[in-house]
Amino acid sequence: MTGIVLTADIGTSSLKAAYIDLNGKLLAFCRMAYKPDLNGNVCAGAWERAFADTLENLHEQAPGCLVDAICISGNGPTLTPVTAEGDSLPPLYWHDKRTEKPQVSQVYVSSSFFLPHAAWFKKNASPLYEKTQFFISSHEWLAFRLGAEPKTVLPSAAYKPYYWDEQQCDLFGLDREKFPPYIKMGEVMGQVSKDAASRFCSFSGNSLKSGTPIIAGGPDFITALIGTGTGKPGDVCDRAGSSEGINACAAAPLKGEGFRLLPHAVEGLWNIGIVIESSGRLFDRYRTQAGLENISYEELLKELIPSPGDTGLFQNLDFSPPDASHPSLDTGRAVLCAIGFSVRSALGTLAELGYDISVMRVSGGQSKNRRWNQLKADITDVSLMVPEISDGELAGNAVLAALAMEGSRETDALKAATNRMIRFGEVYEPQKNVRDFWENRYGFFSLNNNAQHLGG
Repeated sequence: MTGIVLTADIGTSSLKAAYIDLNGKLLAFCRMAYKPDLNGNVCAGAWERAFADTLENLHEQAPGCLVDAICISGNGPTLTPVTAEGDSLPPLYWHDKRTEKPQVSQVYVSSSFFLPHAAWFKKNASPLYEKTQFFISSHEWLAFRLGAEPKTVLPSAAYKPYYWDEQQCDLFGLDREKFPPYIKMGEVMGQVSKDAASRFCSFSGNSLKSGTPIIAGGPDFITALIGTGTGKPGDVCDRAGSSEGINACAAAPLKGEGFRLLPHAVEGLWNIGIVIESSGRLFDRYRTQAGLENISYEELLKELIPSPGDTGLFQNLDFSPPDASHPSLDTGRAVLCAIGFSVRSALGTLAELGYDISVMRVSGGQSKNRRWNQLKADITDVSLMVPEISDGELAGNAVLAALAMEGSRETDALKAATNRMIRFGEVYEPQKNVRDFWENRYGFFSLNNNAQHLGG
């Protein structure tokens, strides 16, 4: 099939973008970290500046590419307040913990991930709330800036209670009209406007034309499931970036603790999610404390893991809280172990639920390093499959765009497009000769329960 999709993902710390054709071939890729304002905050404008920079980089890599469709995903539940004049107020990020409970006397547990943030905004920034015409997520905001109407993108109808409805808005004392109408993920939500094409033409080499369809992406974890082919019961994906999430596909809802249950991208299926919040940020903190920011991840991991099979490097780590004033290579190795053991713990939770995992798909920045992949496979005793396009969010957006461009509404259309476009490259098998070592080290780590010390 012919056609090129400009796919982008608004992450917590950076924006990723790529050109991907309708056969699932990666033509160009770029990642741009956000530039904070003078107060150190990342506002919506930083997303757009990073998007413009990625457009310029993609055009340099593939100057002959013309964009046939755009699809954007983003972190969530993050909300961006937008005024009637079109101005964007500081985002309400999913991780900033600024939330408010419903305004009701009786005990009520809301299922909305978004409204508690908007309720905090109304209570603590009332004048700005009154100026706000609508709230939209990060990916919806960039689509809006490109020319789409303000919309709320639902992964599926089953997700409506986790966003908002009249009853929940009333319970939080919020104005329902400030939350845009729903559109289903994978549908056309607008076209690139003449104004947007003009604003970005110098960056894109005029490859981004007015009238280009804008396809509704979705939350990044959902598009990552699509982009890693995690679409049938028993499939598991490790989505590893600034934070990390282990997601398993289930045929039916389950009860238990230590996980979050949500509908899957595939209608009728469910997603078991276990979030490891620190993960990549934990390693970045070590990197900063050690003064190693100017050393590439590849070179640093080469120092920390000269050989993934050399267990002697990890023999004497005691996993005590690291000394921030004197971080060492052993500190870095302890951090890597903490991340790996957290993943192993998440897999243990899945095993208790009846999912004994032997193979796991991996996606995100961490999946691009061979040494780390092998070490993680050894620590978890699970085979790791790396897709050819390792950023699952971008690949998932391309699949959604392909469905929209093909106009397919068949039940198995998503499955067919995924099978055509998502392919796997390297597979990392756990080494049998180090299995007992990592079993013992994991037991020691669990006994001392020092993950929170390393992450705190």
